[in-house]
Amino acid sequence: MKTESKGFLIDTNLLVYVVDKSDQLKQKLIENWVDSLGKNVFISTQSLREFAHICLRKKLLEPESIIEYIETFSARFIVFEDYFTDTKTAIELCRDYPNLFWDANIVAVMLRNGIDCIYTENTKDFENLGVKAINPLK
Repeated sequence: MKTESKGFLIDTNLLVYVVDKSDQLKQKLIENWVDSLGKNVFISTQSLREFAHICLRKKLLEPESIIEYIETFSARFIVFEDYFTDTKTAIELCRDYPNLFWDANIVAVMLRNGIDCIYTENTKDFENLGVKAINPLK
């Protein structure tokens, strides 16, 4: 008997759309979607780091604003920390897909916490790693 999922995790690309004004349609869709979310919504510390990196690299926000968004995301969603054991699991998960290591690390964190669904634009990558991947933009 399959147990009901505890919730779902949001991938980095969706967090970036909250601040990326280059695609205003996606930004508005994601803003509305995030506003509609209930409880049991998770993000990973890796996604927060990736968000910061992308915002810095693309110059989407000033550093102070990036920190504010990270604090807002951390207050709004439940944050899962990653551990060294997750890295070991990620290596096993991506054995046949070595280019998916960073996604596999997120999946390892998800699985350790009983989460089997991620919302992302990169659905195909995550399906190769054994979790349900949903694109909320479709």
